[in-house]
Amino acid sequence: MSTPDISQLTAAQQEALQTYTSVTDQDPIAAIPLLQRCEWNVQIAVARFFDGEPASDPLTEAQSQLPTASARQTTNLQYESLLAATQSSPRTTRVSPEDVVTRVDTSGTVNEPVYRPSTLFSIIFTPVNILYRVFTTVLSPFGFLVPTFLSRLFHRLLYQSQAQSRTQRRALPPAENARRFIREFSEEYGTEGHDGESSAPLLPFTESGFNLTLDTAKKDLKFMLVVLLSPSHDDNNTWIRETLLSPQFKSFLDSHRSDLILWGGDVRDSEAYQVSASLQCTKFPFAALICQGSEPGSGSPSGAMTVVMRAVGPTSAPELVAKIASAMTAHQTQLTAARAQQAERQATQNLRMEQDSAYERSLAQDRERARRRREEEEAARKAEMEAQEQARLAEKRKRDLEQWKRWRAQSLPGEPDTELKDAIRVSVRLPSGERVIRRFRADADMEELYAFVECYEMVKSRDSEKQGEEDEDDYDVEEPEGYEHEYKFRLVSPMPRTVFDLEKGGSIGTRVGKGANLIVEPIEEDEEDENEDED
Repeated sequence: MSTPDISQLTAAQQEALQTYTSVTDQDPIAAIPLLQRCEWNVQIAVARFFDGEPASDPLTEAQSQLPTASARQTTNLQYESLLAATQSSPRTTRVSPEDVVTRVDTSGTVNEPVYRPSTLFSIIFTPVNILYRVFTTVLSPFGFLVPTFLSRLFHRLLYQSQAQSRTQRRALPPAENARRFIREFSEEYGTEGHDGESSAPLLPFTESGFNLTLDTAKKDLKFMLVVLLSPSHDDNNTWIRETLLSPQFKSFLDSHRSDLILWGGDVRDSEAYQVSASLQCTKFPFAALICQGSEPGSGSPSGAMTVVMRAVGPTSAPELVAKIASAMTAHQTQLTAARAQQAERQATQNLRMEQDSAYERSLAQDRERARRRREEEEAARKAEMEAQEQARLAEKRKRDLEQWKRWRAQSLPGEPDTELKDAIRVSVRLPSGERVIRRFRADADMEELYAFVECYEMVKSRDSEKQGEEDEDDYDVEEPEGYEHEYKFRLVSPMPRTVFDLEKGGSIGTRVGKGANLIVEPIEEDEEDENEDED
């Protein structure tokens, strides 16, 4: 027998092969003959893989019993319907409005009125409950003699009496309700650990309400598997232990943990009951797979969450896993495309945010550079203005000094005659090395001697002029307004060294005596600063 070629399979057959191998982990080459015998029906192939193939093929027997086509090739509708039933449709072309899943109203789940039966009613049904348990335990081997409908009727009557005799379930918020369901599920169906404590089954139920879980599945583009349980149903415990807690189902959930969210609920709770009504649950136990539906005529997902698979009533673990895997495979392409679009949008948004952040940083740097430039320009402008002001003040001081010298020179009295007895002869050596000898009145103030030295050039030019040719401008000079003159020198007698400063005041005759030889000693700026500090 030749080895099957996967490349020769059609798109639908390759998709069925992928679904089958994802559930069973069988080699694709070995799986093709089984799928061919099952007419590429994934559910039948998975069931035969786990349960074994029957001795006779029902599909072959049904096809052999069909009448052969006549020469006119009359269409056999029964044969076509049988083939259509055995072939699985990989994707749904139209979404029914009944499959659209909406948020349930949980506003009244907390403040619901709780019905509590009377104490007398509970006392009456307590002996009945005890007798039923005794007879059920003793006569259980002879249960096949009792009709099935009678057994179910007694069981339902007993369950109603027990439900009425015990306290009703307290209504909780959605999140607390989900945690209570997980806790009760773990306590009821958990296995005993090594330390004797009950360990929770490995079912990753989410601890949030239905609405929040639905929003999360919609936002993250994931599948949502809803499991609704009814403790009053006869097959509830058996289905949980043999299907939900089977190693095959747990392995399937573990392998799809990244793209599947599991939510469970007890229909005795208000939220789970509303979910069952919204999903049009007609029989328990119930499981439904929800994801974003596709737009009619396009592969892109729509905004509505739809039911893509329902498992109603007790189903085996291979059948349930096959149904879920087939539905997930049929809608995986559109969710993958949607995730790619979402990732592209997120990447575009992140890129835009990075560009905006870079633009803001660049704008902040430009603003900082502009601010520094303005500060530098302002500092340069102020420095220039200060320099101009200093130059203006220096020029003004120079003009005022020149004007003051001319004014003071014209105000100095002339040299007294030699015949004057109280005339004092003073010899002054200027910084230029020139020696000047002049007579002063004895009662003249010491400042007159300093003024003569300061204005010597003016006095010299005035005295050297010819008599009768006096310059009228020299006698029309006024004292500069607001100017206070400071002498930048001091008169010193060399031997012994004596400083004749102006601070002590006094007349020339009192300070100098009958005559003196003085030296003009300039005052350095450092000395002026020291004198100011001492003051």
